[in-house]
Order: sequence, then C-alpha cells, then structure tokens
Amino acid sequence: MKDIFLSIRGRVLLNVEALNMTESIGNYVKHRRVPILIPEKDGFTTYFVPAISGESIAHGFQLVLAEEGIKNSIPVCRLCRSGIFLKSTNKKVVEEAFKDKQIPEPEKLEEFIIKNCLVEDVGGFLYAEEENIKRTSNFFVGYMVPVREALGNVVIESQLHSRYALGTAFVKEKGQMIYYIELSSAVYTFSLDIDTTCIGRLTFSYESAGKNVLEENERKKRLVTTLDSLKIFLLEQMFGAKKTRFLPVGEWESIVLAVSDKVWTVTSPFSNKYIENTIKKKEKIDYNTKLFIYEREKGTFEETIINAIDEAKNRIS
Repeated sequence: MKDIFLSIRGRVLLNVEALNMTESIGNYVKHRRVPILIPEKDGFTTYFVPAISGESIAHGFQLVLAEEGIKNSIPVCRLCRSGIFLKSTNKKVVEEAFKDKQIPEPEKLEEFIIKNCLVEDVGGFLYAEEENIKRTSNFFVGYMVPVREALGNVVIESQLHSRYALGTAFVKEKGQMIYYIELSSAVYTFSLDIDTTCIGRLTFSYESAGKNVLEENERKKRLVTTLDSLKIFLLEQMFGAKKTRFLPVGEWESIVLAVSDKVWTVTSPFSNKYIENTIKKKEKIDYNTKLFIYEREKGTFEETIINAIDEAKNRIS
C-alpha cells in the first residue's frame, strides 16, 4: 500500500458570513480579525481583516471524519462521536472517552488511542499529564483570510437583530432584546494538506516511530475514509459556525488539488497568480505530482474534487 500527500489551495467567495465569531461585548458579537502585512514601495502597510481560523476549519473536517468513521464501522471514541474534540487531554478525558476500555500505561497509550479513535489517529492529540504524549495531526489547515487584491475592499459591518415580540408579556418591562452581529463579505483563501504517512502508525517515541499498529486492510480503510471525508467536507463547505441564521452566500472562485508521492504543496492562493505559480513549481519539482485545477466558469468544481480524491484513493490501493 502506497502513501500519498494531498495539498489543497483555493479561493472562495463568501458573502454575508459570520463563520468565525470571537468575544461578545454586551450585546455585540465580534467577527474574528487578524493583521495582514503587505509590502509597499516605501515600506509596509498593515490591514486588520476578517478571518476564519484554522481551528474552525479543523473542527468541521473532524466532525465529518467522525461521522464517516462511525458509518464505516471504524472505532471513534465517545467524545469525538459527540463532536467534542478534547482529544485525550488528560487522564479524566481519556477515561471518559474510552469508558468501556481498559486504559493502558502511558508507554502504550498512543497505540491504544490510534486503535480506538479514527479522529485522534488522523487529527492528533496532546496527553498533558506527568508523562506528556504528543501525536501531531496528519492534516494541516491555515487561516482563511481575504486575498491580497481584495484587502482594501473588505468591510466588517454589524447588523441589528431583536428577540421577542412587542405586545407580549415577555417584553412589557424591558422592551425588545436587541443585539448586534458583525458580518463580512470577502474572497477568502483556503488551505489544507493531508499526509497519510503516519496514519495508523506510531510517531511519539523515536524507538518505535513508524511502526504499524493496524492490519493493512484496516489501515487502508482508514485512509479511504479520510479521503472520502475530505471530499464531503469540500463539496458541502462543512467549515465555520453560526450557519443556522447566517448561512453565507458563496461559491468557489478557484481551487487546486495536488496529489503527490511525497510532500509537495500548492503555492499560496493569497496571490492571484497562484495557479500559474503552482504549474511553474511542478515543472521544476515533481514527485509524481498530478494537479487538478478548477477556475470559475472553466470546468466543474464538483468534478475537480471527485477526480482528485479518486486519484488519491487509487494510489493507496
């Protein structure tokens, strides 16, 4: 069975979105902001722009991964099944997550968790007790930020909302409950990589790093399920929060997926030349790399995603 590296970069237009909020100040809920530094002729300019965190994106992917794992009869711990990704933080969390299992000594804990939870196998964990055990995630995500040429046009605007109806017993004394939600519209970057090399294998101890803890057919099933989860995640845009009343109006402007035999990443979508830059990179560096490219009004987004995932699945067969 062959391992692969799948790199994804893209640009997605999201209008009227509240996908990643931060603190509330009274009845005012703020959108996440980050600083972006841009080189200019005489120095640098800093923009504070709306963003969607990597944690938010990772949460969405792991929700899909847990659901697909359950559907395919792959072990998923009690907490991850519920969308609670505490990820074996300490003894109490481990005992709750694997309540029906015999918890081993720390030196055997990584192997135990890999065998008994797909999400923590793929997404990693940090056991922070007297003997720390760290398993690095096998997928990598970045913040979604506005693309370079749109930085000067991005606006965050608050919208007024109210709860309760006038004329009812609930609002006679204090009136309607009003609150403000910050919304934004932007063309956002998107980045996600998956390296299958360490899925189903030990990583923490240098003495046993790389050792398989699953049968080959079990490991293959996990890789296929991970790739299928990624396909669902991308096609259905399963990232971000606050969608029940703030479902954004959006569409993909472009996306590039690269399937390689070794680590090979698509260039940054922050630049509007990222597709051209990626093609040039492949001309110079190629690890049996195959590119799948979608641009708005050139081809079909869904077909591009499906073809790329099928290529990745075929390689691990």
